[in-house]
Amino acid sequence: MSGDLKADMNLFLNPKEASWPNAFDHAIGVLHASWPVQWCGLPQVLEACIDHLDLQHHALTPDVQNLLAASREIADQLEQLSLNTSAYTEPRYHNRLHTADVLASMTLLVAIETQLQSDRTPDWCAAALLAAVAHDFAHPGRVNSKPSELEQSSMLGVLPILKKHHVKSEWIECIEYVVLRSDFALVAENHRLVEGQSFAWHQDWLAVLLNEADILGSSVSAFGESLGHALSDEWRMINFPPFSTVATPDGRRKFLQSLKFSSNASRILGVQERITGQLMR
Repeated sequence: MSGDLKADMNLFLNPKEASWPNAFDHAIGVLHASWPVQWCGLPQVLEACIDHLDLQHHALTPDVQNLLAASREIADQLEQLSLNTSAYTEPRYHNRLHTADVLASMTLLVAIETQLQSDRTPDWCAAALLAAVAHDFAHPGRVNSKPSELEQSSMLGVLPILKKHHVKSEWIECIEYVVLRSDFALVAENHRLVEGQSFAWHQDWLAVLLNEADILGSSVSAFGESLGHALSDEWRMINFPPFSTVATPDGRRKFLQSLKFSSNASRILGVQERITGQLMR
């Protein structure tokens, strides 16, 4: 990785004086610029997210420390897994770049909601990062044949890590709930569960934040088209019929029309306006 790119990575979530939409564009732009030849590494992305949410100081509770320790090991394992090409073929879309996109997006969503509430909740911030880094753990590049099938597989993969780092059972249950509900088929129902509610830290809102973080990168024109082609390539490998249409202009339009955002953070990021702008072209 070049020195300039390393400097960008060190700052990719730090220009807090910038507008939130600009911060998002900068963060995702740096990640995509580094992929794959100058890849910065998921552990470094995670550390930048931890730092941005002010979770680095030593006065953290054991719960927060354990959640972060589990997140760090998951990021490390994902990075090592990708290097073991004899045992694992990294998908074209559901890869480390996607996980990094979701981590960065989740970090900004959480930072905005925290700012709006003027109340820091380090345990929920740490849980949000854990859900983001775990949600597609060791994704096989397939699609679900039954509800939350792949999400359950990811959860089973990270469960020993959570237990190793003494993550409490109530947090494990919360993370499992959120990860399983990251199945795209459940997104509309997730948004209905918080409809009309002010944001508060509980598992239903965390599920919505993960859903939003999961597709934020794909929702904007600067990155969405290339990500659509990556998804098409991934689906082509398993002969999943939508591979032939997902990256077409009509497929892109239908994808954008299907998206739902409920958080105040997504409103401040101007996500719906960006989607509307693309649909009006």
